[in-house]
Amino acid sequence: MRHALALLAVACTVASAQLAWTPIFLDGSSQVDLWTQSSSGCACPGGDGEDCACCVRDGACPCGDVAPTRCAQCGLEQYCANMCNITIDSRVLKNKSGKTFGQIKSPSIEGPGSCSYFLQPDAGQRVEIQLYRLVSVGRFNGTGCVGGWLQLGGAGAVQSSAAETRLCGANERYSPPVVLFADHGASKLEFRITEKTVRSQFLAFFSFTSLSNTQGVGFHPRGGSRIPHTDCDWLYQDVSCRGAGSCVLASPGYPGLYPPHRRCRYLFATNSVNTRVKIIFTSILLPRNHCATDYLTLRAGNSPSAPLLGSICTERTATLEHPGPNLLLEFSSGPLVPRYDYNGFIAKLEFIERVDSSGPPPTVVPPSAPLAALTHHMQNVDRMAIIDSNSAANEVSHNNGGGRIGCGATVRAYGPGGARSGHFDTRATAWRSQCVVHLLGAPTDVVQVSLFNYNLRLQSCRSHIEIIEGVHEFGGRGDRGDRSERGDRALLRVCGPSVREARDPSGRFLIRQAVTSKGANLTILVRRATSQSVDEEEFVDGAFAFHDEHHEGTASPDATCAATHYGLAAPTHGGVAAPSHHHIFWNIEERLLCTHRFIPAANQSVTIEIQRLERMWSAEPTGTVGAAGCRTACGDAGCECRANTPLHYHDHIALVAGDGIHLSCLCGDFQAAWLPVVVRSWTSVRLEYSVAHYTYASRGFDYAAAYSFNNDSMCGQRTYTTHSGEISSRNVSVTGSLNEFFYQQCTWVLDSNVERQLFIDISSEQDKSCGSWNITLHEWSGSGAQSDAGLAAAAGELLYTFCARHKNHTYTLPWRLNTVVIRLVALSRQQPLYRIRWRSQVVRANNRLGPPTPVPAASAAAADLTQTTLAFIFTYLPWFIIGKALRPML
Repeated sequence: MRHALALLAVACTVASAQLAWTPIFLDGSSQVDLWTQSSSGCACPGGDGEDCACCVRDGACPCGDVAPTRCAQCGLEQYCANMCNITIDSRVLKNKSGKTFGQIKSPSIEGPGSCSYFLQPDAGQRVEIQLYRLVSVGRFNGTGCVGGWLQLGGAGAVQSSAAETRLCGANERYSPPVVLFADHGASKLEFRITEKTVRSQFLAFFSFTSLSNTQGVGFHPRGGSRIPHTDCDWLYQDVSCRGAGSCVLASPGYPGLYPPHRRCRYLFATNSVNTRVKIIFTSILLPRNHCATDYLTLRAGNSPSAPLLGSICTERTATLEHPGPNLLLEFSSGPLVPRYDYNGFIAKLEFIERVDSSGPPPTVVPPSAPLAALTHHMQNVDRMAIIDSNSAANEVSHNNGGGRIGCGATVRAYGPGGARSGHFDTRATAWRSQCVVHLLGAPTDVVQVSLFNYNLRLQSCRSHIEIIEGVHEFGGRGDRGDRSERGDRALLRVCGPSVREARDPSGRFLIRQAVTSKGANLTILVRRATSQSVDEEEFVDGAFAFHDEHHEGTASPDATCAATHYGLAAPTHGGVAAPSHHHIFWNIEERLLCTHRFIPAANQSVTIEIQRLERMWSAEPTGTVGAAGCRTACGDAGCECRANTPLHYHDHIALVAGDGIHLSCLCGDFQAAWLPVVVRSWTSVRLEYSVAHYTYASRGFDYAAAYSFNNDSMCGQRTYTTHSGEISSRNVSVTGSLNEFFYQQCTWVLDSNVERQLFIDISSEQDKSCGSWNITLHEWSGSGAQSDAGLAAAAGELLYTFCARHKNHTYTLPWRLNTVVIRLVALSRQQPLYRIRWRSQVVRANNRLGPPTPVPAASAAAADLTQTTLAFIFTYLPWFIIGKALRPML
């Protein structure tokens, strides 16, 4: 026993500074082991026996009749005979012995067998175990303990779990000791042997360690909040980490051994575009040569699938600094590795306000320049020069992060150094009670503004924010008279007192507060108090972007990223690509769906050609079983995305018809050799760009597509009132691409105001399946307008279906079915080739002037009988007999 105590005392002095535990000093006057120093030689306090044991003076109590010659630590004396299946309560121990620490010396067990030790800490304490001796307690097989183990876990656990901290060894003396901490309240130390042994035993110290312990062993995270329903995930926001050292994080159980098979995530969230996150690792101690299982990773986003910024798996210190808005630190642990001499990491967290100065800021026109002259120049500048400068401005904005625009600035989207997007913040310039920012776009631009954070203190709207159409100059006090008039023109007005932060308390971004102008110019006006204090500064910050509606489509004001291209208004040819790295996307940390909708006119079709595509990634949900990413398969009916999980978990690009049919979908590691993918449609089509998990740092994948509106009239005339006629397919130009597809939805109505019997003949020289294209005949539903959507709704009950492989078929329709709807639906690599002919048999004596009325289904048999009877009479009976028979009826 004395030898073991000496070893522990030496260990306390030579151990690495990265390993820490509660110092338990052992000497003759302060003994904490269970047994006495000798069995005889002095009298016990209050005892009469001459052969009584010699008890230590500090905190020792006789064992009583069970072991009359022994003493034990007060509060544990009832376990003198057998220290197995016991409860150690911090408050009881403190009251009886004055100590919050002690020794556990298990009995010698002949396996199989087990003992349990329940440790109940007081408020503000954690459980600490210092293990220094194992005898025949299982063995380590390379991945875990078999045959027996010592495990520290929650007291409420129903059964042992391999995910808990298990220690084992045949004959181990640990110097320094193996240190374990439990931070989940009452804990259970379980000693279990599952195989046959002669003697199995362990020796350890325990301590109820105060969380405010100045030695550092009482560590617990500071400044963060535990994410509910997770094992060890934390959220740290810049609003909670204002001062140096206010935020500290560490691996679970620090500074003791961390539990195995864990993934702990620490999310760092910023509320400002210009805030950077600085992580200072003061200590990292992981098992050597186990980088595949025990490591730290830092990712640019809040998802484990976000881009990797760096990884650490060695014993070291390090400092990392990266911009937000979100960073994810993930700590991964594998199986426990003997000799259990590692304890994870500890780090300090700082949020730094820093403007990215890697490039020049956007061009800002001095406030003194006449706004009228600027507007006049903008409206008369050559259009090609604007296009060229826009390209340059996009690159400038991309490189420099946009800088920060302050009060009194005028930002233009054109000319050398112009900015297509940027960030504005009233705190970027000296304090002004009235702050104005002008945003000037090109003639075909609209301006998009998104507000991230603001603080307005004054009551009754004396502090307010206005976003106003056009370019406006504002004076001082004399300008107050037209405030109500300006309010009528304001796209957005926010009155004080009002506070907005970019995130909610759980760290999720709030629903965006954004506006889109109707014209090319916008003014941001902020009125606030005439003076400020550091703690109550009034400010607003957000982002802006210019959108060229002529080339990028008509922007949708209600969507984050959507535009529409109309065939009669858009350029005949154009291109679309992944959204620019605009600052208005800064507060998006979720799936990003951007759409371009193409609407051809009645005599047009639209061709969309996906020309370039980067590799796309998958963001599988945590715990997904059997998820194998997403792959693309192209066939005769378009390209298809195939995945075991919902498509929104995967980056993809899709061409979707107006009725929701996926014409082509590309995902995964799509081969460049399969490009281009071309779809030509005679109905509206939308191109969907979907990033499974968008972050401002990673931006998603890239693509480029071209479109063209073609003047053709494939569906031709929609309504025919002639009694006979023909509808034939027309040849259209093809690109020759391997993956070129044609999508058609044509609807024709054959109408007549007299009763007739209709015969329709359909033929095709192609040998295609019904899935490629088909023609269907329908009854008239009695509704529908003269448009594609209206005529499609007019198609009633299905009568017949023609497929190309039928080659030729003549359909005889029921008598008096005077109005018929014909529909063509095609999605195929080849243009459908067909010919539709019709003719009518009409009874001239039964002319009528009313609209067509379909025959009810119940009277179909009677109609067929009447048709047959009339045909017999008019075919076989002499005309004079017919006339004589009909004369009385007339």
